[in-house]
Amino acid sequence: MLIILDSEDKINDDNHIDHIVCSEIPDAARFQQLYECGRRHMIHGPCGTLNPHSPCMEDGKCSKEFPKEFQNVTMANKDGYLRYRRRDNRITMTIGKYEVDNRWIVPYNPYLLMKYNAHINVEICATVKSIKYLFKYIYKRHDCCNIKLKRPIQEGAVAAQETLEWDEIKTHLDARYVSASEAAWRLFEFPLHNKSHAIIRLDVHLPNQQPVYFAEGNEQ
Repeated sequence: MLIILDSEDKINDDNHIDHIVCSEIPDAARFQQLYECGRRHMIHGPCGTLNPHSPCMEDGKCSKEFPKEFQNVTMANKDGYLRYRRRDNRITMTIGKYEVDNRWIVPYNPYLLMKYNAHINVEICATVKSIKYLFKYIYKRHDCCNIKLKRPIQEGAVAAQETLEWDEIKTHLDARYVSASEAAWRLFEFPLHNKSHAIIRLDVHLPNQQPVYFAEGNEQ
């Protein structure tokens, strides 16, 4: 979901960002319920050296770039995404057999986390590049994939795996993937695109329809 604020309510400074988006473990003594919600829903992984077999691991690294670096203040990153404040305040959580700190927190809004008690990742769109990235997933067409299914001619353990029965008509499946956001958008029948005026290009020189001008008195 992309929310575009009115010009009077737009976020203009880092302090305002820190009041809306948090990437730190709540104080368990002061905000016990928020602490429990964060422990259940807003911890990434763990992955990396703590858990190298995590689903997010690709080529030995986390695809979501966790754990993040400690950061005393919020600032914009070179790729257009904000680097939220993650202070090294020695506050930790125990998730199973792992102990995590602020580097593992997924950015969240405390009010939304408390209200819905669910995983809600909240981000600030800081540049045109990141906004274009979000709009792309609304307006681009659906994802497609082609799947080929092959099976041995004989069934059982003695079947020769090299000999395959290939019927392209029967074994070719044209599949379509519809994400949750696209499904909701289409179920509510929201427009994907529109145009305000239909423009018709008029040809200039149709047969016998080109403009001809005569000087008065010289029509012949």
